[in-house]
Amino acid sequence: MAKVIEAIDPHAAWATMSVKTLTRIFLYGLIVGVVSFMLYVGFDRLIFEPVLCRESAALARCESKGQFAAGAAIIIGSLLGLFLLVRERVYRPILAILGVAVGLWGIYALVGALPVVLAAIVSTLVFGLAYVLFSWLVQPTSLVISLVGVVVVSALSRLAIG
Repeated sequence: MAKVIEAIDPHAAWATMSVKTLTRIFLYGLIVGVVSFMLYVGFDRLIFEPVLCRESAALARCESKGQFAAGAAIIIGSLLGLFLLVRERVYRPILAILGVAVGLWGIYALVGALPVVLAAIVSTLVFGLAYVLFSWLVQPTSLVISLVGVVVVSALSRLAIG
């Protein structure tokens, strides 16, 4: 007599992530958030302010020092995040990192008005949540669906951040 075996599609529409993996990704996002914030503060106060603001005639350059520091901090933090997501074997880690970097590009301009400790806490939590969100958004096996999801959420977060 023939035996019926149900085959499970190895290419499911959406790859699943365990709670343990999501927790690790959240912790990695927190680590990247702390490192990025420390880099932002260090670049702003120790590198870009002395270089760009030493002359009184360079006032226009001095006003943009925060943007330079934020951009450099997010790029370097993204490299650390890419390493951590690859280590965690996240599906399409580069796409997730690009989504986080584009989505959070103006985060330090937004939290810049807050006290330093509160700004560090807020930006760190936002990085942790963004890493979980974008790592989850890149899980569909269809690249088109992943790209559309990342682009839409990045655009919405850019609109929210300003």
